[in-house]
Amino acid sequence: MVESSGKQLLSLVKNAQIIDLSVLTGENQPSSPPEGQRFGQFMMNHYTWPRGKFLEYVQVHDDHTGTHIDAPCHMIPTLESGLEHATGFGSVTIDQLSLEDMIGEAVVVDVRSLITDYPKGKTTNLRESPIITRIFLENWEKDNGPFSAGDIVLFRTDWSDTYFRPYPEGFQYDRSHPAPGADAIELLHERGVRHIGIDARGIGQMQDDYSPHWAALGRGILATENLTNLGKLPTRGALFIFLPHKFEGATGGMGRAIALLA
Repeated sequence: MVESSGKQLLSLVKNAQIIDLSVLTGENQPSSPPEGQRFGQFMMNHYTWPRGKFLEYVQVHDDHTGTHIDAPCHMIPTLESGLEHATGFGSVTIDQLSLEDMIGEAVVVDVRSLITDYPKGKTTNLRESPIITRIFLENWEKDNGPFSAGDIVLFRTDWSDTYFRPYPEGFQYDRSHPAPGADAIELLHERGVRHIGIDARGIGQMQDDYSPHWAALGRGILATENLTNLGKLPTRGALFIFLPHKFEGATGGMGRAIALLA
């Protein structure tokens, strides 16, 4: 009997190694930002309550908490608004994102070298965010091959692995991690990349949160933030999948990011 394509696909998935790339969310975990609105969870129903014998909570959180993806509307105004940095992607919300853009080959760019010997901050881990520049990525391409359309480029900083901890340690999960400059994002756009990610607070820099977001989201490039475990992935060869909550009109979508390794 010829095996169905569905069973063949299931076999491939079951035989793959699954890497969880998502941070833990909860009332005592870093939120967005860690010093801002915390995740809230409230009892809705308990097994002993009159509504029935089941357990249920109401959860309240920023739509950029935990491992999540930025929709373009997060920082890009609509053209109709007439505001600065408006583009045609300003009306794109989470529920409108293409699933095809959320599944692809992971290309892991190790940027930890930017942290080495970088000046420490007085109240932050580093004085400011080291910048992932266009030149850095061009040099990376010389050693690892060019970026291609359909690649999902993930910046490995190990920031979440190091600093994402329950409070009060979680307050050290700050924004002084390495982050891309606008010129680096422009290069990735030129290569046809439609999705980037980072294992840190976000693609924004501590000293400039806006320019990287304008450069990416204004061009329709999606950004998955607060990833973790990128050190468990090869430079190339893993399949990246992130599926956010399909919430109407949301600017960010929490979800579960995973990688599959053959």
